[in-house]
Amino acid sequence: MDFIIEKGKAFDKLACISDEKLIRVDFVSSSDSITEGNIYRSTVKKINQNLNSAIVDLGICEGYLQDNYSLVGLKKGDELLLQVKRPGIKNKMPKLTRELSLMGRYCVMFPYGKDINFSNRIEDDSWKLELKAYLKQSIGTSVGIVIRTLAYNVSENEIKSDIDRLFDIWNEIEKQSKLGLNNKLIYTQYDPIEQFIFKSNPESIDKLICNDKQLLKHIENSLKSKIQIIAPTFIDTEFLFDYLKLTSQIRNLFQKKVEVNNNISLFVESTEACHIIDVNSGNANYKLGFEKNALEINLIAADEAVRQILLRDLSGIILIDFMDMKENQNKIKLINKVTELLKKDGKKSSVTSITELGIMQIIRKRDKENIYERYTKSCPLCDGLGKVLTDELYFNQLFIELSNATKHTNQKQFNIKIPYILNETTKQYLHDIENELKITIEAEFIDVKNLTLKAHF
Repeated sequence: MDFIIEKGKAFDKLACISDEKLIRVDFVSSSDSITEGNIYRSTVKKINQNLNSAIVDLGICEGYLQDNYSLVGLKKGDELLLQVKRPGIKNKMPKLTRELSLMGRYCVMFPYGKDINFSNRIEDDSWKLELKAYLKQSIGTSVGIVIRTLAYNVSENEIKSDIDRLFDIWNEIEKQSKLGLNNKLIYTQYDPIEQFIFKSNPESIDKLICNDKQLLKHIENSLKSKIQIIAPTFIDTEFLFDYLKLTSQIRNLFQKKVEVNNNISLFVESTEACHIIDVNSGNANYKLGFEKNALEINLIAADEAVRQILLRDLSGIILIDFMDMKENQNKIKLINKVTELLKKDGKKSSVTSITELGIMQIIRKRDKENIYERYTKSCPLCDGLGKVLTDELYFNQLFIELSNATKHTNQKQFNIKIPYILNETTKQYLHDIENELKITIEAEFIDVKNLTLKAHF
């Protein structure tokens, strides 16, 4: 995987590329203060025993505590060390947990845990038994340890060194938690750039490209104990995304229509309740028969549909309207394909069966706002509806209002800002109103040129 980081004045742009395709993108700024993995010293403000939850004060804001530990015995005013499990979304508070974890290169430490476990992707039982025996003898079971996939076939000494480093971090966290009186941030697991990288689940970083030498060095130093960076590269340009031809791809993320290939396209629509991806075969020319054609089109569309889910960071309920297929074995092939593609995702997701109408439902964990919620706002003309009144209806309403105005005043000249584009149709409607009411209208229409300005993403 390659990671591109453009240092900007207002915010930094981040991109992940795999097999020469953009698969993840984000923008981060210094104002993104509450990030996943941060550990805070906090104070309990309110307890809800029925929901096994509590409201706590983090110093910078309030948070919501709910985890697998019981709240029995906890009372208002108690001090706790808490970790951010999920940053706040919209008006929701950050979700917190007492199940602290520290990420290393080869393992994850759980300071309040008591056992040594392994990633499910490590299948070598003899290697696991040997390493577990070594670690129990060298570090004991005073904390919980999960050995990551990257640790497989790494020397015992390297894994032990990684664990020792995490012990040092934990000792410092305990020390800092006892200093001072105020609630505060104790430890930053990783900054937003690191978090973006790890959410992409890379086994190593093939290229790390940045347009700022100091930032590139900082990222190298902070990641070297967690992941291998093969080729850190500095490119001296202000607009790195433009230089690498990524800007147009990012701009396409805000479009509803996505062109795939062979005349296949997707239409992506997001609502408050769910996200809908519609597969359109267009004039795709296949000569395999309807069922086989539908399967082939769906398999091609599935790749791009999952890519768009990750790029746009769609979560919650996602419905994909594939082409109808009658045979169950073909539906199973499609479900398996989408399930396999989603394994590359850093978020928990599940795929349900396909309905008779060809609709697949995906449930994907929501831990932050999607790309639309973060980087768009409601249009001031349509209030976010995405549509405005037809010319006919708008000018009819304008006629009524101007008619009422002329009946109650002697005014014969009106200056009006019209939220439509000037064309022959709108010009004719305006001319008809002037003739009917015997008035003069000085109209200011929308300037099309102002709507087509290119912006740097």
